[in-house]
Amino acid sequence: MALTAAGIGTAAGVGHTAAQLPDDAETIEDEMVEMRDGRRLATDIYLPPENNRPAPTIVTRTPYNKDGESAGAAFFVEHGYAYVAQDVRGKFASNGDFYPYRSEGNAEANDGYDTVEWAADQEWSNGRVGTVGISYSAGTQWAMVHADEGLPPSLETMVPGYPVSSYYLQGAYNGGAALLSHNIDYLNGFLLEQIRRDDIVPGNEDFSPEDIEELSVWDRAQETMMQQYWSLPVQPYEPHERDEVDHIDWLFDWHDHETFDDYWEQQDSTQHYDEVDIPILNIGGWYDIFTQGVVQNYTGMAEEGGSSKARQESGLIIGPYTHGNNDMRAQGQVTGSAYQFPENVTFDRNAAALAWMDTHLKDDPSGWNQSGDGYAVRAYIPGLDEWIGADQFPLPETQWVNYYFHSDGNANVSTGVDEHNSRYEGTLSTDSPGDQPPDEYTYDPADPVISVGGYNSHWTGGVADRATAYHDRDDILVYQTDLLDEDIAIVGPITARLHAATSAVDTDFVVTLSDANPTARTGGLFVAEGARRGRIGDVEADPRDVNTYRNIDLLEPGNVNTWQLAVWPTARVFAAGHRIRVDVTSSDFPRYNRNLNTGEGLTGEEMVTADQTIYHDHDRPSHICLPIVPMDALEKRIIDGPTPNVGSSDEEGEDT
Repeated sequence: MALTAAGIGTAAGVGHTAAQLPDDAETIEDEMVEMRDGRRLATDIYLPPENNRPAPTIVTRTPYNKDGESAGAAFFVEHGYAYVAQDVRGKFASNGDFYPYRSEGNAEANDGYDTVEWAADQEWSNGRVGTVGISYSAGTQWAMVHADEGLPPSLETMVPGYPVSSYYLQGAYNGGAALLSHNIDYLNGFLLEQIRRDDIVPGNEDFSPEDIEELSVWDRAQETMMQQYWSLPVQPYEPHERDEVDHIDWLFDWHDHETFDDYWEQQDSTQHYDEVDIPILNIGGWYDIFTQGVVQNYTGMAEEGGSSKARQESGLIIGPYTHGNNDMRAQGQVTGSAYQFPENVTFDRNAAALAWMDTHLKDDPSGWNQSGDGYAVRAYIPGLDEWIGADQFPLPETQWVNYYFHSDGNANVSTGVDEHNSRYEGTLSTDSPGDQPPDEYTYDPADPVISVGGYNSHWTGGVADRATAYHDRDDILVYQTDLLDEDIAIVGPITARLHAATSAVDTDFVVTLSDANPTARTGGLFVAEGARRGRIGDVEADPRDVNTYRNIDLLEPGNVNTWQLAVWPTARVFAAGHRIRVDVTSSDFPRYNRNLNTGEGLTGEEMVTADQTIYHDHDRPSHICLPIVPMDALEKRIIDGPTPNVGSSDEEGEDT
């Protein structure tokens, strides 16, 4: 495709009209910036008025078309910044071959480095650079820790929104289980874009009717994704055929590498916090597909950052959001209706990023004032329905309390007492179990539990009524407290420990925490979840350590293991009169692919059922460890909003 010459002009005459740039600002479109290997990446530059130059500079890099960055650019230009938006390698107007999160070797990391240093060296920049962006554009920021030379010397701060810390541990897999709906839908969408870019473009002399048919096949695959989730084997994925897809083997690679190996290390930040010497503001959501990564990036920097400034000044903003949706009150649905949080839940990411950049690129203490109300951690607590501030996470007042499983061997969900309610015989309490029989159920991969709510961006996510989907099933164990006498706040990471045996050589366990309100028709609102796959690594090892998942290790049928599951960090006040509820089962489909219980992994097609046994007696006390924060301590931490000196929605400006 022919390259377009760069053009320069005022915002009124040239550029993206949606930007609403100041009249005397300027834009430069499609500047082809050369990388170290000769590839040239299409870059748009938005400049403040000449009397405000040279200016501190913000860089964002995206695979979703840099043209969409104009509104965010206008916001920052209005506040005295130069703004650089770039199509990543192989996307839209940029040269090269695209490969998610890496591209042509280590290009994603090195391209970020080269772009930051190029921007810092321009006459319109004062040499001080920060980066912004969410999701993939957060990944391009963290990718720079893998650059050949390390972080660019001109980079002074980053504001990644909704990032992973380990693409293996949150993006493609969790607890060793493949994140099926995300992997297939996300990568198939990229594939459609790539086909259109490479083959179906106006004026392409090689265009043929066969190209139309190929595109039609992929479109149909996208439209019938739910049917594709059920296809076996998972690897190789149909309708893909490895030999027929030119330079587009992402999904094959993702599913070829079921364990954490050298392939995934290239996209893992957890091994590099001590090399990051700049402060980072991490933004995320309690119901995001990358929740664990957002929190881990903050705690990793606070504990291991490569300088005192990085450790002491890195920050975290987190609230009850699905992926990227901090401007929405509705974060899921309950019995067909949207679930609405209070108005104070929303905030403007641009306003938060601006306050952060003013402090770290302009040395403005009125921005993110760490010594005033600029708490390192700013979190929205559902149930309390307020923002709280803290200087660490988990909160210093946290009490780690074990809630033990109890039953007479009948914790399976019953057929229910009426149309809307089911009886649950399992209980949950802080009392240690005595001599109790285990609970048993049979997991059949041909009839999995269907995902409802939770950490999904390619399926219904967020708050949801779990009990409705569970009605009349006997392959789910439910343990819940008595009606609570007082409000209980759960804020932080959660670990479930299951003393469990299976009849299979491989199987999964999934643990879900819910808020059960007996006065409502809903049976349990999703709060948090975690999973563990038996054959990937050691099920008894630390589930948050990515190195745990390096090996294949089949289970010994009938052997009792102490499974450790990382239930992702969360925040919720369980109101007096509600119950804390924990569900244990062996599937959550299509969030995770179905474990076929045979040990063949993603290449398998044959299924066997697995007989599961959960022990909860004196010697094998299965339980969940909950981070309890006293209500009075939590209430003392209430603040005005997520951005220092700015209310939750006071600043105008669209999100970047």
